[in-house]
Amino acid sequence: MIKRIIYLFFYLIFSLNAIVSQTVEPVLAPNWVNKRPVNSFKFIGIGVADKTTGNGYQNEAKKNALFDLSSEIKVDISSNSILYTAQNNNQFSENFNSLIKLTNTDNIEGYKLVDTYENDKQYWLYYELDKQEYENQKAKKKQLIVAKAVNLINVSFTDEKEGNFTGCLKKRIQAFGILSPYLNEELAFETSNNVKNIFELSNTIQKQLHSITLADTKLNQVIKPYQPNYKPISYKLVIKNKINLVDFPFIVKSDNENIRVNESASSNTNGEIEISIKYVKPLNQEIYFTLNPDIEKLMSGDSISKSSIVLLKQFIETAQLKAFARVSPISVFVNCIEKKGQEENDQKIIEPIVASKFVGEEIKIVEAKELADFIIDAEAITFKDISSDILFTNYNIQLAQLKIKLSLRNATTKELIYSAEVSDIYGYGNSQETASLNAFQSDKLKTKLNESLFFLKRKLIVY
Repeated sequence: MIKRIIYLFFYLIFSLNAIVSQTVEPVLAPNWVNKRPVNSFKFIGIGVADKTTGNGYQNEAKKNALFDLSSEIKVDISSNSILYTAQNNNQFSENFNSLIKLTNTDNIEGYKLVDTYENDKQYWLYYELDKQEYENQKAKKKQLIVAKAVNLINVSFTDEKEGNFTGCLKKRIQAFGILSPYLNEELAFETSNNVKNIFELSNTIQKQLHSITLADTKLNQVIKPYQPNYKPISYKLVIKNKINLVDFPFIVKSDNENIRVNESASSNTNGEIEISIKYVKPLNQEIYFTLNPDIEKLMSGDSISKSSIVLLKQFIETAQLKAFARVSPISVFVNCIEKKGQEENDQKIIEPIVASKFVGEEIKIVEAKELADFIIDAEAITFKDISSDILFTNYNIQLAQLKIKLSLRNATTKELIYSAEVSDIYGYGNSQETASLNAFQSDKLKTKLNESLFFLKRKLIVY
């Protein structure tokens, strides 16, 4: 029994030793995780990502490592660079350097993976980039980029001679975008038209944008308030006061809070730009819209980064054009005919009721058709009702019926916009004349006429 116990004791000891020998010791974090390496010949980038955030932690660590690597690359601002000039003119923005660093992150090549490390919570990456190799690659890439930009600039002047304004401008903006990573450097080049650096290129772009003008700024367009639908108002855009500006996008804005417009518009093949109006309140005054060249939309189909356009807009002032218009009340002429049978009704009952519905700052009654935007025709005529003879025979009472025909027309086009007939209005009396007068005085007349006038007015204005 004692031998068996001793045997079991030794068996348990051997088993435990076997288990212990199979246990994997935890991997210790390498030195570069705890202490950043220093190497005078290498750029170093170390990135870490949280593994609990999902499956993309490896890409996140790589992005962080490359950004760290680019941060080691010193960005010097040359005293002859466009950024230095902007800084001295108090136009420098601190985000320029960060944009350049972001560009560097996208364009870094030749880096090598040195090591990785991970534990239950984190994933680490360690990259190195040889400094001399980086400088050599950068010099080669710069040479190719400058050559490409010079070619675009040269071709842009050919487009300009051929009258291709949009193509010319797009090539110059593309050239600026290509050269934008070198805004912090002194960069000189030779073109066929004496554009020798980025600063001169940006000035050329600005001058070209400022050559856009409105053909006739004094020609006022008239806008009416509270319209159900607005027809676009048109202006003519030209280059240097003579050549039509074709297919060019603009940002349209109204500085007046009482007017809302569609903020995007483009000139057509005739150089005409149509501004779409959404809403207008009564003003009775001259207003204007500002038109700014929409560079983002112009370049939307081209390979130029948004950050490059942001940079360009810091160095140029885009041409801000003013397109004038006038907000005026809607002019209405009321043509009213009132008859008692075949005779004119001198009391003029209908006309004041119609006119009273068109009083306000958004609409006005005019005295001549030639001054009107719209014409309201109201024809009110009484006639002997079919039941009048029976009533007269039995009760010595006459019955007259009043009918009113209403119509609304566009004064210029003569288009019929609204029509209605007001009927079932009656008047009683011992004669047809008295019955007709009573029909014009009927309370039912005012109620039914006002109802029709409400719908007619809705065709003119919508609050």
